[in-house]
Amino acid sequence: MSHDDFEPIPGLPEMLPSGERILWQGAPQWQRLAIEAFHVRKIGVYFLVLAIWQIGTTVHDGGSLAEALMAASWMIVLMISALLLLLALAAFSAQTTLYTITNARIVMRFGMALPLVVNIPFRIIASADWRTRGEHSAEICLTLDGRDGARLSWAHLWPHAKAWHLRHPKPLLRALADGEVVAQLLAQALANHALSQSVSDSPPKPVRLRIADQRLEPGVA
Repeated sequence: MSHDDFEPIPGLPEMLPSGERILWQGAPQWQRLAIEAFHVRKIGVYFLVLAIWQIGTTVHDGGSLAEALMAASWMIVLMISALLLLLALAAFSAQTTLYTITNARIVMRFGMALPLVVNIPFRIIASADWRTRGEHSAEICLTLDGRDGARLSWAHLWPHAKAWHLRHPKPLLRALADGEVVAQLLAQALANHALSQSVSDSPPKPVRLRIADQRLEPGVA
């Protein structure tokens, strides 16, 4: 059974209200998710250092190279098992994740064991930042209004949350292959939403989106 079996629209728990439309949908790249969220490179280096230390210690104590390799073999087996498990988790996480941007909100559907859907209306987004994480990978980090953002749990959002921001979680759209295109689209959507709210009694809240360490004012040439 897949998510599509119970979703009226892929990535969304219900049909869109009148006037709301999907602007973009995408999922993380599982290989980049394994590196950026599950830290397979760092864990591989950690186990490799331990294996080299074990070999060096055995040789230093008078053992032969064959004995040293035998002593470190369990560490190598453990490293391979851990990396395979993390790669499988990253692949499954990417497969069950779908990001959606509409003209009114961002929707994040994810969850390997229990599917979760997080709705982030544009009205609670204070700012958005994007940065590249690799040659073909980027992420968009959302900063929410303090009061509304506090309703989210970092543990529930992970791995789609910025590290160490536990009290005020920052949702992440991770491992995007077309991060710059998505960031520009989001900037324009936020600008259009702010403009549509300008007819209300209260002035629209300015939303800033920073791209490549430069602060942009969406909708302004």
